[in-house]
Amino acid sequence: MKNFALAGLAKKHGGVGLHLIADTDTLKSTSLRFPVFRDRDPASVRLESLAFDRFEGEVAYEDRKVEDPVTFGSFARRFGERAPNWPEPLLWRAWPRMADAPTIGARFTALRREYERRWGCENLERPVSRLSQTEAFARFATHILGELPRFREVYNTAVRAYRDANHIRSDNHPAPELREGEGPFWVRTVTGRRERATATSDVRNLRPRALTLTLFARVCLGDFFIHGIGGGKYDEVTDAIIRDYFGVEPPAYQVLSATLHLPLPGFPSTPDDLKHAERRVRDLHWNPQRHLSPETLARPEVRALVERKAALARAEPTRTDHAARRDWFRALQKVTEELRPFVFKQEPVAKENLARVRAEVAANAVLRRRDYAWVLYPEEMLRPFLQRFLDV
Repeated sequence: MKNFALAGLAKKHGGVGLHLIADTDTLKSTSLRFPVFRDRDPASVRLESLAFDRFEGEVAYEDRKVEDPVTFGSFARRFGERAPNWPEPLLWRAWPRMADAPTIGARFTALRREYERRWGCENLERPVSRLSQTEAFARFATHILGELPRFREVYNTAVRAYRDANHIRSDNHPAPELREGEGPFWVRTVTGRRERATATSDVRNLRPRALTLTLFARVCLGDFFIHGIGGGKYDEVTDAIIRDYFGVEPPAYQVLSATLHLPLPGFPSTPDDLKHAERRVRDLHWNPQRHLSPETLARPEVRALVERKAALARAEPTRTDHAARRDWFRALQKVTEELRPFVFKQEPVAKENLARVRAEVAANAVLRRRDYAWVLYPEEMLRPFLQRFLDV
């Protein structure tokens, strides 16, 4: 969606759209997650994953080759076997068209670009690994490493301010603070593993970390930056670094996000329904007087119990009078137990309803996740959804 909106904005304003491919990130999993289901049974819904390659540990996309060609090549067929009742996804047609590029990242990129161009999205693209080899990036990195103590102070101050403002306790969000002598870059090694940069690192082997990539893109590369929610919420940190380190007002950026659910069957229950169902089961147990039928309530012995409980509720002792509160609680508990038999037929029904609602809400949480891969969608659904953003 961001790519299509970028293309639309560039065309509207006579600019050039450039998509940065974060191939310097590491591949953390070689499996694709998807929901499976059977008919209209919420209990059958579950989240599964299927491997498209053998996992050999985290390696940056720019260096991650296909380790198991048989597993990779058979992925679409195996997906069809695991999800036979799936609405026809792009995956079945797209996966066999995957380019025979040297890395997984390049294969995924080529496939995405093929469909984007076919649907009218014509941005330029540049992998971050290649961006890191430009003279501009080398000057940027050299400048920061040359003033590393000052940059580190500005960087860490901005990170701490963000944590304080957003009440974050984690040391890893929005990013870890830089240690003494540590630069805001990764060093690419011959094994594909990443190491932390220092002031003496060779700039030719540097790759930007998350905040540093956005910093470079906004200050040195473009006039306008588009973020998703994940990166955009951290750009308060980047804004502070730009102001305090570079001494300029930060360029504009925009946060864009969209949700398109897979065309899978859903269930009527909502999280609010679950709260109501849980409350009813709990209330039948602790406040049976609220659920008495008019006929039952008209019985003198029942009316007396209800009035007794109401009187006890009005006569709650102070919290400091522990002995009185203990006696009061026991009396309240006793009258509640005496009232429960009058609603005993309602409890099984309420518990059965709670189980149904809970199962449906859990199933919907799987079916309506917003982070499934684009290749799981049917083309006739995904294409018009994305093309709308060409006319921003």
